[in-house]
Amino acid sequence: MNKAYSIRKNKKASLVYMAVLIVLSIIIIIKLFGMYFTNEIISFKNLVFSDIDSSFFTSLIHSVNPSVEYYLDSDTKTNLEIENYNKVEALYGYNIPLISFVMKNDDSSYATASENYPKLDQKKETFQNELEQYDKDESFFSSHTLEQQTPVVNPTNYSMEQLNNFSFLKTNLYTFDPSINPTKANFPVEEFLSKDMSINMNEDGPKILIYHTHSQESFVDSVKGKKEDTVVGVGDELVRILEEKYNIEVLHHRKEYDIVNGKLDRDEAYQRIEAPLKELIKENPSIEVLIDIHRDGVNGNVRLVNNIDGKQTAKIMFFNGLALYSVMPNKYVTDNMAFSFQMQLKAGELYPNFTRKIYLRGYRYNLHLKPKSLFVEVGAQTNTVSEAMNAMEPLAKILYEVIK
Repeated sequence: MNKAYSIRKNKKASLVYMAVLIVLSIIIIIKLFGMYFTNEIISFKNLVFSDIDSSFFTSLIHSVNPSVEYYLDSDTKTNLEIENYNKVEALYGYNIPLISFVMKNDDSSYATASENYPKLDQKKETFQNELEQYDKDESFFSSHTLEQQTPVVNPTNYSMEQLNNFSFLKTNLYTFDPSINPTKANFPVEEFLSKDMSINMNEDGPKILIYHTHSQESFVDSVKGKKEDTVVGVGDELVRILEEKYNIEVLHHRKEYDIVNGKLDRDEAYQRIEAPLKELIKENPSIEVLIDIHRDGVNGNVRLVNNIDGKQTAKIMFFNGLALYSVMPNKYVTDNMAFSFQMQLKAGELYPNFTRKIYLRGYRYNLHLKPKSLFVEVGAQTNTVSEAMNAMEPLAKILYEVIK
């Protein structure tokens, strides 16, 4: 009797145990599939806890959906310890940020730019959204023949032997986001230097288009609601200098794309601004240069400042997207990188310590719209408005020297 009862009891417990496992398995499977087929927020930390390095999960999710956000105005995000932050946030699925990185030399953490694009079937030969069609086989890095190239820029601060040394580039000129792993093949230095970045100064019409994907980025002493105290005001100052001092006609697009229904929303700012930029370029065929002006986000104890001509001046950083994802191709990657490379070298020649190292990430940031497209981070939230404004004089000079 006791034995039969014990058998029935164990059998019942086993069935309950199996039922619980089945239910949990179904929940996990449903949540995992949600990453592919829904916009549901999927928190892997609620399913599995692991001390495995998050780079594996970051790479996995990047391959499924390049969905990231820009965290410049969130103190709780920019001040997080990145190592722990990545172990949690990098495990999230669709619509949750995957970004944050550390530049250890500056003892600061930066939250950088984002692109949110629709999840697309990467098994298909082409990818379609409401703006454009992408060819799967499009080459991201144009072919080149080094023997046929003649340098346009003569680097004065570095020797060609140094610039052709990949380790030297990584140490002195570039910072790689942890999500990417470029190789020496991604840096055809001779081609970067041989690219002619000059523009036609004689043609009528604007030559440069300045815009702001994240127009709300402001500074430590910015007056709330005052547009002139944001990166838009910084853009105004750059326009003034280029037009008055260098006689270059500039079109400044001041419209906001990171405000939705009266609230800050950067989730799809790069998508929202893409079509208007294309229309502006179409309406103004004289435009040759695009400049997207941002400001960075750093730890609160970091000041990105230098003294230039007796003025406290915010440091700047050029930013490049390598367009590593098939849903966001960019046939101008090499041109974009050549542009920032020449700007970086010229800055080192004219204003030492004015620029930080060029930062590289895997997305494209609308740099695919023109070969001469530039993404510039002006200071950070810890800089003052005047420091950011002071940075426009040297930036304009560097730009003029490269494109004249």
